[in-house]
Amino acid sequence: MRLVHVGNVLIGGGNPVSVQTMYDCPIPHASGDIDGLMRRMGTLHTMGCDIIRYSYPHLEDHEPFTEICRRSPMPVVADIHFDWKCALDAIACGAHAIRINPGNIGARWKVDEVFKVAQDHDIAIRIGLNKGSLPRTGSPDPAQRMVDYALEYLDWAEQTGFTNCVVSLKSSDPEEDYRAAKLFAAQSDYPLHLGVTEAGSVVSSVTRSTWVLGRLLSEGIGGTLRISITGPIETEVQAGVELLRTLGLRRQGIRVVSCPRCGRCSFDSQGFLASVEQDLLSIPKPMTVAIMGCQVNGPGEAKNADLAITGIGNSVFLYQKGVLSRKVDVKDAKRALLEAVKAFH
Repeated sequence: MRLVHVGNVLIGGGNPVSVQTMYDCPIPHASGDIDGLMRRMGTLHTMGCDIIRYSYPHLEDHEPFTEICRRSPMPVVADIHFDWKCALDAIACGAHAIRINPGNIGARWKVDEVFKVAQDHDIAIRIGLNKGSLPRTGSPDPAQRMVDYALEYLDWAEQTGFTNCVVSLKSSDPEEDYRAAKLFAAQSDYPLHLGVTEAGSVVSSVTRSTWVLGRLLSEGIGGTLRISITGPIETEVQAGVELLRTLGLRRQGIRVVSCPRCGRCSFDSQGFLASVEQDLLSIPKPMTVAIMGCQVNGPGEAKNADLAITGIGNSVFLYQKGVLSRKVDVKDAKRALLEAVKAFH
């Protein structure tokens, strides 16, 4: 897989698989709103997000988008459809990459101009093809048609001397998505951005995405990913990072082990997890934290975790490396756990 750079993030060439998400609101214009956006970007970055993408449909967004590109803690991608002038303007704003769909950007000379300006600014281009916006001509198989058009657009880029490209081939049909990635990887060494598009809410999206992306990544296909969820983008990042950790492709961040509710439960482990999970996911330490609700599995899981909480009634027991270190009242459990996480080394 050839090497591509998006800002300071390297994709392909044996580098770690990166996690992306897409900002879920229009670009804000008020300075206070941009300050709030930057705080959110900081949280996403500490959770494990490596690249952030923004829709850039209007030239009126030039000034705030320039500030976002300048202040973002991670590389910024501008998502462009229909208007090639927006792509050129986003590059002038300082975007680290442009996502275009050549099928809806217009005449070839417009696409060539975007490639040339991207080359001059040393940024990346993501050639993004979705089944729903494919040209109608070509192979009757949508997976093959996506691959054919991607290879054609890559040829256009190479004819202008531009090669800093990432390709995405996305379908809402998981098997179609999988086949497109396999077909492309057999014919090209450009890195793929993986994802199942329009995958639905948390359960359906994570299930479909894990089934497709897990197989592809296990086969060495894919350099970056997004798990698209109809829901908070923080959940997208959490799901992407967890998939990479499960596959042994990333160690960064806290791995949470927690039990489901059952009739033995006398400690609200679900409520406790909901109260503390966002804090845990924002801590980049590579460690395992177990949150257990009863005395049956709790002590056993505690032995296998770096830190563990086991609750029995109003009493909560904190374990470090399997050794009971502290007993606290339930109201003090969150503070005790976070203190222990921050002190852990």
